[in-house]
Formats: sequence, C-alpha cells, structure tokens
Amino acid sequence: MAEKDYIAMWFNVRKPYGISDTVYWGWYDPATKDIDWQTWQHADADGMIGFTNILRPMGYPCYPLPACNETSVPSWREIRKAQKEFGQPPAANQVKWKQTYPCVYSPNDTFMPEVRSFSEEDTQKLKAWCKENKVSFGNLVYATMSKVVSARMIEGDEPFSWFFPVNVRGATGIKTESFNQASGIYIEVNKNSEPQDWQAQMRLRLKSKEQWKNWKLANIGKYVGERGVALIYKLTSGKQFYAGNCSNLGEWPLPGQDNPPRPDQRVLAAVAPGTANYPISGTTLEWYGQLTLTFKMHPYVCDSQELIAELADAWYEALMGYIR
Repeated sequence: MAEKDYIAMWFNVRKPYGISDTVYWGWYDPATKDIDWQTWQHADADGMIGFTNILRPMGYPCYPLPACNETSVPSWREIRKAQKEFGQPPAANQVKWKQTYPCVYSPNDTFMPEVRSFSEEDTQKLKAWCKENKVSFGNLVYATMSKVVSARMIEGDEPFSWFFPVNVRGATGIKTESFNQASGIYIEVNKNSEPQDWQAQMRLRLKSKEQWKNWKLANIGKYVGERGVALIYKLTSGKQFYAGNCSNLGEWPLPGQDNPPRPDQRVLAAVAPGTANYPISGTTLEWYGQLTLTFKMHPYVCDSQELIAELADAWYEALMGYIR
C-alpha cells in the first residue's frame, strides 16, 4: 500500500478557504539587504526537505538528514504514562491581540517576510551567552521574539502560546523522504517569560511526549480521510488561536558532510507560512555559522509592511543587546 503524507492533508483542506501554505525562501545579501524571494508549498515539503531540494543540485549531499532521538513512534500507552509523569496543562489557545483585521480567510501573501542576519562572530557571542546561562540557543532567540511581539501586539497580561515544531524523522518509519515529518509542542508564556522559562517548560513537554501525541492526532487522516480532516478543521479553526510558530531549522549546510566551498557571502533564509490561527511566523537557521532571522506577519494582525520591518529590527536589536 502506497504511503500518504497525512500532514499535507491539513494544508490542502485549508486552501478552499484561501489559506496559503506558501513557504518563502531566498538568498539574502547582508551587504545590500537584497533578496530574491522564491517559494514552495508546505504540503509538498517541510523545511528540511525544502532546503534539501535547494541544496542538493548545488552539490550539498544533505544525507543523512538529521533524525530525532527516538527510533520509533511511542504507543498511546507510553504517551499516557509520560503525560501522567511530566504532562503540563494544555497551553492557552486564545490571544488578546491589540488589533485584528477582517481578513481571517484571505491569503497570507499580502505582506512579505523581513530578514535580519548576524555575523559569524556575533552568532558565536550569542551562543557563548547561552552556554554561560545554561539555555539553548533556540530558547534565547524565540523568547526574545516573543517579548518583542507581545510588547507591541498583545493586550493585557494573560498567557498565550507559541507552536514550536519538532523533527520526528528517524522514528516515523516513513520511507518517502519528501513527506512532512515534523510534529511540535506548544509553549505557554506571558510577556515577561525569560529564555530559562521557555527551556524549563520545553523540557517537560518533550518528556511528556507531547510532540508524539500531536503527531498521532495530526495523522488522523489515516482513519478519517481528507474529508474527515476537512470537517475537523472546520469545527476547530474558529476556536484555537496561538501567537504563531517558532521554526528553528538548525545549521546548514549539514555539519560533518562533504560540502562544497561556500559559494558567496549571501545567507539562506526561509519562513514558515502563517494563518489567522498562527499569525506570527518566526524562522531561524544558521548558514555557515551565521544566524538568520526571518519574520512574517499574517494580515489578521498586521496592516503594513512597515510594522513587520519594525518588529524584525526590534527582534534583531533585542538579541544584540545580550552581547553589546
């Protein structure tokens, strides 16, 4: 029986509502600030495969692809046991945005992403700060983004949540390399949450196997088909709202492989699609040791390209504040 990409179903059933799954990517020149945006559809490839499709024709092996720490998908019994021992309360699924706009079901391509990049030296300084303060690089970067976004965009002090994708390759048993193989966890925060707070919660949610619970639920199309997935989406999309997604795409080219010399001084950039339910898209990666931030906003919470640029600048400056 042929394999199916059940994660892709969720992107496909949203398209009749005008909800795009476009992933933007491009080569960004830090000197000129220029980028020639190109796209792929998330239904066709997650971030890891998207980059593989870009880099292999350039001579980068991209093999083997990074795998998760587990070798198989845990059973529901194992997940329930982990949830009982480490489980956290369900993450908040409402956000009090200061301003929203009547375009819930409009395409999310109204505004373009903004890119900011760090030198290799400054990237290493940020990593040194993380090592000294015993937090992961990703938690520093995204806790900082969350503070910037919430200070400008969110009303009051109630908690809100971010979706943090998690690579599940190596455990799923999926043989078709191009299929989406990412799950994720939800991190509940407030305006004052520090990187250490993100780290503590992330560890518990991963120990509770929340990513595997979400993976199994996301693969429900195996049992209910695309029509069933469409019905579930219709019933739930108006009830669950999160700040957005925090996609850490890791280090590229993949370390330890027979990679060609760096072609030029440009850096690779990409950003995940957003929706009214996940309107802020923040995507990070390292290209030859340089951290790249790509920031995008859905028109549900944004009315100008200038706002996206301002928040991208604020994210960059807030991170630089750790090392100045």
